[in-house]
Amino acid sequence: MSMDPLEAVREAERIVWAAGWHFQEEAVLRQLAGTKGLARARLEARSDVIQLVAYDGEHLGHVRRESGPGQAKQWVAVLKDRPRRVGVYPTADAAAEALAAACGGIAKGVG
Repeated sequence: MSMDPLEAVREAERIVWAAGWHFQEEAVLRQLAGTKGLARARLEARSDVIQLVAYDGEHLGHVRRESGPGQAKQWVAVLKDRPRRVGVYPTADAAAEALAAACGGIAKGVG
């Protein structure tokens, strides 16, 4: 069965978006590779909305800022390679520390 041309374009856009995300993620992880302890780095240099989290250079997952209409800003921690949220936190530091704890490491002092 052939794909609708519009659906084919949408699928191509999803593939390009995912590849772009992957390339950005790889670049940030290279940046975090030599770090000690718990560290965060922006996925997109101009925005702190999504940050990758590593412990001793090992990728744990990411934290992202969320807010909706009439809702305070909050940070969500998400494990690497799993869509499961660890939880929702008031700060990026708290979200990164919870992510480390969920991965079996207890870490303080996010940089």
